[in-house]
Amino acid sequence: MISASDSVKSTDSVKSTDAFVDTEAFSRARARPLSPDERRAAIVDAVIPLLRERGRDITTRQIAEAAGVAEGTIFRAFGDKESIIDAAIARVLDPEPLRSRLRGIDPDEPTEDKVRQVLHLLRERFTGFIVFMTALGMQGPPPGRRAPDSEWLETVRRVFREDELAVPLADFAFFLRLLAFGSSIPPFNAAHQFSDETLARLVVEGAIVHRKDT
Repeated sequence: MISASDSVKSTDSVKSTDAFVDTEAFSRARARPLSPDERRAAIVDAVIPLLRERGRDITTRQIAEAAGVAEGTIFRAFGDKESIIDAAIARVLDPEPLRSRLRGIDPDEPTEDKVRQVLHLLRERFTGFIVFMTALGMQGPPPGRRAPDSEWLETVRRVFREDELAVPLADFAFFLRLLAFGSSIPPFNAAHQFSDETLARLVVEGAIVHRKDT
C-alpha cells in the first residue's frame, strides 16, 4: 500500500521532473533567432575556412552544410554564391580586427616583447591573407580601398614611444610591416624559416657587431 507521504514524494518528484523538462523546452523555445545580419555573418564565418581549403569550386550545398543551415537559407541571405565569396573577401580584408589586437598591446612592456607581438600579429594576418587569396586564384593587389598609411602609423604610435627608437617612427613602422610581409610569403621562406622571436631580436639588437675604433 502506498502511504500518503509516499504519494506526496512521488507527486513532488513528478513535479520536479516536469519542471526540469519544461525549463529545457522553454529555453529552446525562447532561444533568440538570429537577425538577418547575424545570419549573414555566421555564414561568412563558416565559408572562409571552406574557401581556404577548396577555393571557388565550393558549392552552395557545401556552404550550407558548413554553416549548419538549409541551402535555401543561403540564397535568402545572399542571393548567390559569388555574393557570399565577395562578403568573405571583405571580411578577410577588414583591417579593424588586426588594429584592435595591436591596440591591445601594453605600451609599457619591454620593447623587444612589443616588437615580437606586432610581428606575430602582422605575419599571422599576411599569411592568412596570402593563403586565402591564393586559394581563390586572385593575383595582384587586394581589391577595394587601401587603408591610409596614417592609420598604420597611428596604431604603431600607440604601442611604441619615440624615445625607444633610434630611427623616425615612420621608418620603424614601415620596416616592421615590410619585414612581416616578406617573411609571410611562402616561396621567400621555404629555405629558412624565421620565428617571431628571431625577427624581433634582429630588429632590436641588429645583426652586425659594431666595433669601437681602436
